[in-house]
Amino acid sequence: LAESHGRRDFWLFYASLCGDYERIVEYWMEKEECVRAIEVLGHYGTPEMFYKYSPALMSAEPVALVDVLMRQPKLTPNKLIPAFMRYGHEPSGGANQSIRYLRFCIQKQMCRDPVVYNYYLTLLVKESDTDDESELMSFLTTYGKDMLYDPDYALRMCKRFRRIQSCVHLYSLLRLYEDAVELALKQGDIELAQIHAERPDDDKLCKRLWLKIAQHMIQAKQPASEVMELVRRSDRLGVEDILPFFPDFTRVDDFKDDICVALEDYELQIQDLRGEMDEATRTAEAMQRDMSSLKNRFAILSTKETCQVCSQPLWLRQFYVFPCQHSFHSDCLTRRVVGSCNRVQRRRIQELQAQIVEITKQRRQLRLTPLMSKTKSAGKLTENDEQLEQQQRRAKQQLDALVAGECVLCGEVMIKSIAEPFISMDQTTVNAGADDAWSI
Repeated sequence: LAESHGRRDFWLFYASLCGDYERIVEYWMEKEECVRAIEVLGHYGTPEMFYKYSPALMSAEPVALVDVLMRQPKLTPNKLIPAFMRYGHEPSGGANQSIRYLRFCIQKQMCRDPVVYNYYLTLLVKESDTDDESELMSFLTTYGKDMLYDPDYALRMCKRFRRIQSCVHLYSLLRLYEDAVELALKQGDIELAQIHAERPDDDKLCKRLWLKIAQHMIQAKQPASEVMELVRRSDRLGVEDILPFFPDFTRVDDFKDDICVALEDYELQIQDLRGEMDEATRTAEAMQRDMSSLKNRFAILSTKETCQVCSQPLWLRQFYVFPCQHSFHSDCLTRRVVGSCNRVQRRRIQELQAQIVEITKQRRQLRLTPLMSKTKSAGKLTENDEQLEQQQRRAKQQLDALVAGECVLCGEVMIKSIAEPFISMDQTTVNAGADDAWSI
């Protein structure tokens, strides 16, 4: 009623008393007084009202609206993107207000929405100049480590608008180092190519990239002195690496000194290798002498020497003597080792023992067989006995390696037995008074 009678002031006052600020904003927008509408939004606007009226206000008064938006901490930036997309910024119209607000959200409000980052990236790519990509590069470098934007999308946008420096950086960020170096060389930016050639962790890849740069410089017919300066700066290339890229009739005056230095280095390396070979030869000879001396090693035992397991005289049966002077009967040592080894070793020891017993029986039978009168038959028996002897010797060597590899009183077996009880359950069952003997 008040509006129909032209009582604008009364109508606005009554709407403010009722809290109907949305109708007030609509009224000012109908009158195309966007500044007053923005003032009402700034004082009484809700987030939904900002999302509703920002598209129209952004086109009319972008600076004033962004000033108000930056004072509204409860807004969700990605819901304002439709308003920014309708905002047609002209380069001659000053700073881009969409970039200004999104930069504020990212740097001040610490927004972490990928949609906001990708749209902000889009605006930077479109607004940046081909010769000046400083702001775009700063954004890509700062937020690329946490991948807050989509690098694949960023690469497509930069290639579309020919932001070469940014494209090279994104290739490197995606670990496409060869593409980064090739693009930098294609644009003739040798320094940029050198920066990204050092980024891979793989030394072979780094060397390949530096070779690509050197080859590009040689094909571009740059002076040999500049190519050699590149070689010295890389710390990965040598003069021998780039020589194949030069034409056959190139004068070597520019890198004659480098060739001499490389030859001297090779001579030093050859001397070092020769010294290492001589040292290896001496070590091998010393090991061979030690192995030869092991065959002649012996131990002196007294006639009263006893087995460390059964305490019986050592000379009664076959025995083992270790360098630590501990001595054992062969069967006593085998039982001791079998009781402490794992199931696989135990089975292997039993197999070797059975194999030795079987070969011994076969050899005994061959010796008891009467020899034929024919020489051919006697030679065949002798050949079979030699084969059995070799098999028996190999089986004994394998058994010795398992049983007598180390002394059971000084080696790993004794260390592992520290957790075993002094009296086993079997001994307790047999001797009921064993526990009482150990009581305090």
